[in-house]
Amino acid sequence: MLKRSLVSICLALLFVFIASPAGAKITSEEIARLGKDLTPSGGEMAGNKAGTIPAWEGGITTPPASYKSGMHHPDPFADDAALFTITKQNMGQYSDKLTPGHKAMLDLYDTFKMIVYPTHRSASFPDRINEATKKSAATAELVENGYGVKNSIIGIPFPIPENGLEVIWNHVLRYRADICARYIAQAVLTRGGDYTLIKLGDEFNMLYSQEGMTAEKMNNVLLYFKQKVTSPARLAGGSLLVHETMNQIIEPRLAWLYNPGQRRVRRAPNVAYDTPGTASDGVRTTDQFDMFSGATDRYD
Repeated sequence: MLKRSLVSICLALLFVFIASPAGAKITSEEIARLGKDLTPSGGEMAGNKAGTIPAWEGGITTPPASYKSGMHHPDPFADDAALFTITKQNMGQYSDKLTPGHKAMLDLYDTFKMIVYPTHRSASFPDRINEATKKSAATAELVENGYGVKNSIIGIPFPIPENGLEVIWNHVLRYRADICARYIAQAVLTRGGDYTLIKLGDEFNMLYSQEGMTAEKMNNVLLYFKQKVTSPARLAGGSLLVHETMNQIIEPRLAWLYNPGQRRVRRAPNVAYDTPGTASDGVRTTDQFDMFSGATDRYD
């Protein structure tokens, strides 16, 4: 009986050790790598051995000389020449670089092709984000089995991640400007190529990364999001409002849907994970919108 109890205790302790997502905080020596051999957000600064990925040298930090407020951002690489083009005829030459989806598209449509250009590493963050990332690196911790983060604000919480949950939170809390709006379109194609273009307007208010933000001001809401369908007429007016929470187990994501046909606003707790996306005929899922959506409890 004693032996069996000791085995049970050891197994329980082993399970806790393996299952716990919280690791030791990274050292000051590791944090000092940010901006040296690692980018300020934790990426590898050096290029790859094949030379197809260049070293990161600071990225684009100022607008092009031709840019004026209100313009679409000019293409900084407009003079780049294509390296090669992948078609149905030569896809076998590049099969180790293609996904099953790429191969299916190339095989199905004779007109589909992939034009490959040189890789650039043009990304950059404001200095205040980089400084906040260094601070968060020393203090940020996962809580509630990885369902939330504490002791992190404004910056990327885990620039040198120790597990997959920290990588996911880096994605969720990455810098995406303070307030922004965009207008997008999506089309659900039939196999014959017919479609109806669906237009949507999105607005974001990114509380987490705004200058001067604190955990108290944020009150567990890391961003506000609003989406409205503008066409076609049969769908126009349909709206989605989301309050994205920092810890979605303590307080799940708050979401509301407005249906113009019913003229009703309804709570939408299922706007998360792999539920069908807005006006997508079930072809797109919610987590395809930003590559991840919801708490981490349903993901492996």
